[in-house]
Amino acid sequence: MIFIPRFTLVFIWGVFSFIMGIVIGILRPFHPSNVRATGMILCPVGFKILGVEFEIRNKENFKKQFPFVLVANHQNNFDMFPGGATTPNRCVTLGKSSIVWIPIFGLFYWLAGNILIDRSNKRKAKASMERVTKEILENNKSVYIMPEGTRGRGRDILLPFKRGAFITAINAQVPIIPVCYSSYHNRMKWNKLKAGKIIAQVLEPIPTKGLKPEDSVKLMDDVYNLMRNQIIELNKELGYEDFVKAP
Repeated sequence: MIFIPRFTLVFIWGVFSFIMGIVIGILRPFHPSNVRATGMILCPVGFKILGVEFEIRNKENFKKQFPFVLVANHQNNFDMFPGGATTPNRCVTLGKSSIVWIPIFGLFYWLAGNILIDRSNKRKAKASMERVTKEILENNKSVYIMPEGTRGRGRDILLPFKRGAFITAINAQVPIIPVCYSSYHNRMKWNKLKAGKIIAQVLEPIPTKGLKPEDSVKLMDDVYNLMRNQIIELNKELGYEDFVKAP
């Protein structure tokens, strides 16, 4: 039984990593590369402790156009590891305002320059997304958004998307870069030294130049289908033949 000591150790490492993230945030508060810097502390060692092989493919696509809106699939709380390992420089994430109340992590998240949104009502949510557009245009930041809006937890390969990320990209006239993670919810064998493998596939930038807000639904549907098909291919490659379509 290595599950308990493994997760005890990764919890301790996570706390240390986020404390280091706080130190980085104090030294350069709200810098858009703080997320990347902390991810480089947390993730390589974290993956080794967890026995997870992580592979990222085509990360050169991040360099083709900048800034951009990065959209990725949302599976469970473990997302911080593949997400942290994938986040490029000058890229912040979008999170609920309640995150700041999580001990240690919340302070790190705030100091890292991530964008907090208030989902309590539509008016506040809309104002928050307008702020995201402003951050992209005025501060030359990319933004990491999980358009499912909630953790999938294995209910399907990819849950339906919300439009916010796509309206934001159109309003800012910046490309969308999809990142597809192979399914890992209930796929890792945590009691084995080699728990499993996760593949992150960075897709080609999808331009939004000339698009209008009314084009957001088609854009969203196109990206959804592209990502779903890519995740299916990654799952097939890893032998997850029982999870290549909706249950």
